[in-house]
Amino acid sequence: MAENSKSATPPYATYSAFINFLNKLRETTIPSRIDPSVFGNASGSISYSIISALKSLKLIDADGVPSATFTALVNASDEDRKPILEKIIRAGYPTLFGGGIDIEKATAGQFDEHVRQNFDASGSTVDKVAAFFISAAQAAGIELSPHIKARKATAASASAGKSKKQRKATADSDDDETPPYIPPTPAEVKALEYQLIDLMKTPGIGNEEQAAIWTLVRFLTTSQKAGD
Repeated sequence: MAENSKSATPPYATYSAFINFLNKLRETTIPSRIDPSVFGNASGSISYSIISALKSLKLIDADGVPSATFTALVNASDEDRKPILEKIIRAGYPTLFGGGIDIEKATAGQFDEHVRQNFDASGSTVDKVAAFFISAAQAAGIELSPHIKARKATAASASAGKSKKQRKATADSDDDETPPYIPPTPAEVKALEYQLIDLMKTPGIGNEEQAAIWTLVRFLTTSQKAGD
């Protein structure tokens, strides 16, 4: 599949955080708009990933306004959520249920290949996308291949390519002295939109300032998608 025909990245938030957010709204009330201020003291990465998941699943629009389906999902009991969630998942991952892959028989490798080829996802994001989908599908009662359910994270760790002797030498070196400070590389610096979301949680910040920052976050994310 051509690169420019890939769909936007599907949900990559942790499923437990996603459900906890729904439960929080069920216990309180569904706001007229879902924005970072609704998440209280949660980190910017958590709030941003959940908002992204809600948009990907068409549960809120580009401005954060909840859909009728989102309202029904939040207000339903745990058991009554299953059929609602099933419809949401099937609609949110059209290529996985459109015949391109048999999710009841596919291997974990086939599933990963499908995600890379059909969505804007790579590296560790594939693991996050897979983890959310598997948990959500199981919660919705959707039948999955036992190979997909047993899938393991594939993103390599920093020490994965080192031998046991090399890892021990590194550990011994760490014990000898405090390592010098190494400035983070650009890849390790938190993305601007995450920094802005964290800024919204600054004590004393007013509603007007929060609204202005949220507008800038939406502009940044829209610009990034337009440039992909």
